Amino acid sequence: MLGLIKPYKMELLVKDCTYYKLYYCSVCRHLVRNHSRAYAFINSYEGTLLAMIFNEMVVQDIEAVKDRCSGLPMVKVAALPPDHEAVQLGAAVSLLAFVIKSQDNLEDESGFWLRQYNGWIQRRLLRTFRKQRRLYDRFRIDLEYVEAEIQALHRLEQDAAVRDLDRFLDQWGAVFAHIMTQAFLDRIAKDRFEALYAFFHELGRVINLLDAMTDLHADHAAGRFNPILRAEPDLNLTDENCLQATYNKYLEKIQAGRDTLLDRLPALELRDSWPLVQNILSHSLDRESRKAFEAMVLQRPVTEKMFFNCKDF
Repeated sequence: MLGLIKPYKMELLVKDCTYYKLYYCSVCRHLVRNHSRAYAFINSYEGTLLAMIFNEMVVQDIEAVKDRCSGLPMVKVAALPPDHEAVQLGAAVSLLAFVIKSQDNLEDESGFWLRQYNGWIQRRLLRTFRKQRRLYDRFRIDLEYVEAEIQALHRLEQDAAVRDLDRFLDQWGAVFAHIMTQAFLDRIAKDRFEALYAFFHELGRVINLLDAMTDLHADHAAGRFNPILRAEPDLNLTDENCLQATYNKYLEKIQAGRDTLLDRLPALELRDSWPLVQNILSHSLDRESRKAFEAMVLQRPVTEKMFFNCKDF
């Protein structure tokens, strides 16, 4: 699911693009400064989004400094201080997102040396993750809860009798919402927190479904679980018309989820982050839906690699 909530740069005003880049670069610099340069590759858009919203809702400190870019050290970029609480949260969530999704993504990689390199990175980052437990406790992210709920999801996946796609989506939505909201607990008004939790729960459902649509053929070829394949046991993967009809069916579900997210957005009471979150919901989800169409209906392979997704924003 990494990278599915990246704002679409071409539809942003310059000030909004600069505002988002401040957080993206800040999380990246924090990961590199506290670990090593290789950690820039796990900088996630999920972590950036959370850092941005957390700073606006809770910390409210946007005093930036000039720092050297992790990718181009000769270039200086605007960044928040490395001890900034929102930046620390964004970095922690980026690392956690990697740990959750790393194994699935590693299985999708091809090429001996690429797999060896990615495996080495995974082992190194797992050691780092285990050393960060106090940081997650500080932000009230219950790692035992996250692990237990993911194990519960795996049990659902292994139970062939469970075919209700919404059960899988809700299970992941709850995990995603927990990760993305616990740092706000008791630090914002209760009704605002509840709105934030509901927002990320629905967003988790939407990106999980998009992920399933994009990986449909790859999961089938590898014999991996996919909620759509479970819900549609008679789906003909060689019939383009059948694939088109199935895509349209789940696209309607994604669009309904987006409408729900847009309806819930005002309750978050965002200001500076509002255009970026709205951009994600209006433009980015459309672009990801088109990518899902190409992968699911046109059967074009997804070439973007997990550990080489460090893009200039």
